[in-house]
Amino acid sequence: MHSPTPDRTLRPLWLVLPPALLCMLDFGITLYGQSASYWSGNYGAVNELSPSFARYLTIHPLAFVGAGVLWIALFSTLIALLPEILALTVSIAVVIGHMGGTATWLAYRFNNYQACNALFLVTAFVVVLSFKRGQSNDGSSAFDWKRTGLPAWTRWAVVAALIALPIWWFLIPH
Repeated sequence: MHSPTPDRTLRPLWLVLPPALLCMLDFGITLYGQSASYWSGNYGAVNELSPSFARYLTIHPLAFVGAGVLWIALFSTLIALLPEILALTVSIAVVIGHMGGTATWLAYRFNNYQACNALFLVTAFVVVLSFKRGQSNDGSSAFDWKRTGLPAWTRWAVVAALIALPIWWFLIPH
């Protein structure tokens, strides 16, 4: 008989799916939306709302891609380590942030209101599907920290360390 809750090892993949997809879409459309001047090597002609990621774009497009890969790794690890309610909160926060970023590009750079509406609908579907597949019955985290053999407090030390960079990137003005 097929269980409605996926195996514990697959749960993080389902919970990470929506934010990872929206993040990649946002970063992809950010690169696509850069001006011809930017792509001709004038990296100072960057168009990006996030100060941190605008800085990476001014260095080089590959610096931006590298920071994006690091960001996906950070939030994916957090989602796997946190108890379910916090993991879902992180997932939704990242989805909303990147959906907003993508919608901004679609509406203001590409003048495509209908694409924004399609984005909202598809995002809602992906979130519902993945959360239905990725939730546990007991609210536990997707990754069983006991398997590491480390004391329980070290899990929270890792979580705190992982949260430091996103706080600097997104919550502290600079």
